[in-house]
This record gives sequence, structure tokens and C-alpha cells, in this order.
Amino acid sequence: MLADKIRARRKVLDISQQQLARISGIAQSSISRYENGDGGITLEYIVKLANVLECSPLYLVSDEFGITADMEEQPSSVTPKELAVLRKNLKECLNIIGE
Repeated sequence: MLADKIRARRKVLDISQQQLARISGIAQSSISRYENGDGGITLEYIVKLANVLECSPLYLVSDEFGITADMEEQPSSVTPKELAVLRKNLKECLNIIGE
């Protein structure tokens, strides 16, 4: 369900509703409604949320359109902090081997 996927992605990324609102430009009250399944959401807002939540719009709405798990794009479970550490370590490794 869209509401569950928004909430789950937000928690994986360790951001609050307020932070999601600030980054996406969507009102926090709207995000709360979406997470509670209480509000209609526009395609524009689905795209904005998907960008911030680091997943595809298709992933967010797949349940509403009957797309099965093997057909949908799975979001990354790597947090932005973990990704930054991975990038730093990769750069250090490349420096060591002379690339």
C-alpha cells in the first residue's frame, strides 16, 4: 500500500515527516495524510516523494495497480550515510591501487 511504502522508505532513510516535507516541498500535514492513507495524492507528489525516498514512483504505487513484487523495482536499503561511507572507502581503495 502507498501509505506503508512511504512510511517504510522514510524510516529506512531515517528521516522524519518534517524533514521529508522540507526536502520534497510537500506540506508535512499532507505527508501525514498520505502515510495514514487519508488523502488523494497527485502524480506530481508521487514523483517528488519517490525522488526524496530514493525509489521509483512505480515502487510506491505498485500495490494500487496490482503490480506483483517480482515486477516492481525494489528500493535500495542502503541509507545515504552508508552510501557516503561506501563512496569514501571506494575512493581510498582506488588511491591505493593507483586508479
